[in-house]
Amino acid sequence: MGGAFAIYLPAKHSFLTAQVLTALLLLPAFAWSATVAGGGSKKTDCMVVLDAPGANHPAPPKTPRGAKCYDGDLSCDADGLRNGRCEFELSVCLNSSALSQCSPVQVDEVEIDHAIDDGDPRFDVDFQALQSRVDLLGFPGNDIVDECTLTSSINVPLRGPNSSDRMRSGRKKLKLSAEGTTAAGTRRDRDRVKFKCLPEGDKIYEPLDLYDGTFDRIATQVFAGSCALSACHDSESNAGGLTLLPNAAYSQLVGVAPTNTAAAIDGLLRVTAGDPDASFLYLKVTHDLAAGYGLGMPLGKGMMDGELQEIIRLWILGDGVLGPAPQVGWVEGTW
Repeated sequence: MGGAFAIYLPAKHSFLTAQVLTALLLLPAFAWSATVAGGGSKKTDCMVVLDAPGANHPAPPKTPRGAKCYDGDLSCDADGLRNGRCEFELSVCLNSSALSQCSPVQVDEVEIDHAIDDGDPRFDVDFQALQSRVDLLGFPGNDIVDECTLTSSINVPLRGPNSSDRMRSGRKKLKLSAEGTTAAGTRRDRDRVKFKCLPEGDKIYEPLDLYDGTFDRIATQVFAGSCALSACHDSESNAGGLTLLPNAAYSQLVGVAPTNTAAAIDGLLRVTAGDPDASFLYLKVTHDLAAGYGLGMPLGKGMMDGELQEIIRLWILGDGVLGPAPQVGWVEGTW
């Protein structure tokens, strides 16, 4: 619930002791809910708005149009962790009563850009999840005032590291449009909300800060950044029958035969747990390819960084604790 709060004390205790004041100051920062209109026409902007705790840009008293957040700042980063990404929580609300210059009658449709996994190079699973929540509100003809979706999250990862081993700010822009009826007739509300995540402290992050384990590091740093892209190994293109989106990559790789005929005849698997030289993935990223094995990966991006190649090799080998090619945990030497 947004707004200010007050502490009421009986008259004879109408002061705060130093101990109580200190305790209050040590409480975590509280993120006030904010109505974010998104910048459409003032006559239609109430058709769809965001209820976004932590929305803070521009700063009060101006109406926020988005959020800037330092990684781990509890006032705006919902996970509260210095982990290389900011998690912005929000709900989409229809027919908002918070905007006095607009009087909607009903909303017939709300669409979020880049929410459909149809080969769109800017497809985003966070936008897909938000769209699925919006669709549950009931269209066409929704005339309920201040009806909101369940809370959803927009995750904004930092970028980098750069040549100085420092992470850089990350950004996402949420674009959504509503169509429906206002007092002036049929209208459309088009909104844009910006989210920015800034690195905390010295901006230097270790792999243990950024990833949950060795395979998570590979899936995020290698596959998500270079392979799970439109016309390659996303779920729509599925090149070579292989999807490398982080949530699907493990089951698509370990113990699975490649669709490349020459590699399959030679007895390779995409990943042969414990044996990098019998793993088609490793041969692809090192460009150690026999005739008929196709091109090295990532396609069109040159040779992969040697450190990342070694992390993939060590992960396939595994260690004495986790075993070969583990899905979770850190293999020795990969952080």
